[in-house]
Amino acid sequence: VKGAIKPATEVETNRMERKGKGIWCLENELLQGWAITAGFVGTTTLICGPRAIPFLVAQGVYGASLLEVVNYIEHYGLLRQKDEQGKYERTSPEHSWNSNYVVTNLVLYQLQRHSDHHAYPARSFQALRHFENSPQLPGGYASMLLPAYLPSLWFELMDRRVIEHYKGDLSKINMDPDRREELMKKYEQLAASTAAQEDALTQAVS
Repeated sequence: VKGAIKPATEVETNRMERKGKGIWCLENELLQGWAITAGFVGTTTLICGPRAIPFLVAQGVYGASLLEVVNYIEHYGLLRQKDEQGKYERTSPEHSWNSNYVVTNLVLYQLQRHSDHHAYPARSFQALRHFENSPQLPGGYASMLLPAYLPSLWFELMDRRVIEHYKGDLSKINMDPDRREELMKKYEQLAASTAAQEDALTQAVS
C-alpha cells in the first residue's frame, strides 16, 4: 500500500501536466479520493464521537487488505514480457486470472472477468466478457480469498496452474526475486514434465 502512493502520485501528476494543469486542482483524482476519505472520517467522528475512531481504523485496514489480496489473486505469477527494446508487451486477457461463476459475478459486478477489464479498461462492468483462453482460477474470487491468506494452501492450489499456463517455461513466470533460484530448483521437474506434455500435444495436433 505504501509503495503505491509514489507511483500513483507520479501518474496523476503526469496526467495533470498533459492537460496543462498543476497537481493542486479539483480534477486531480488522488485529491478527490483523499478529500472524500477525510470527509467521511471527519463526519463519522463528529456524529459518533471518538469511539468511532477504532472502527474507522479497523475498516480501513481491512479494506486495504482486501484490495491487496484481490490484486494478488488477480495477477499471481503472471508477467508481461518485454520486447527487444525493453518495452513491456501490451496488456491482454492472458495477464489476469479469471473465473466465470454466476453468483460471484453477480455479487462482485463481474470482477472475475478481470482480463477484459485490463485489456479494454473503458468497457463497462456489465459488458465485460469471459475469455476461455485466459488463465482460469479453480474457484470464484470469493472462495479464493481464504487460500490467499494461507500461503501453503495457496501455493498448493496455484503454482502448478501458473507453470501449466506458461507451458513449463519458468523464465516467463513472475517470481519473488529473492527466492527465484530456490523456486526454479523446486519446480524444475514439474516444468520439464509440463513442457514435454505440451510438446507431445502440439505434435499430436499437427
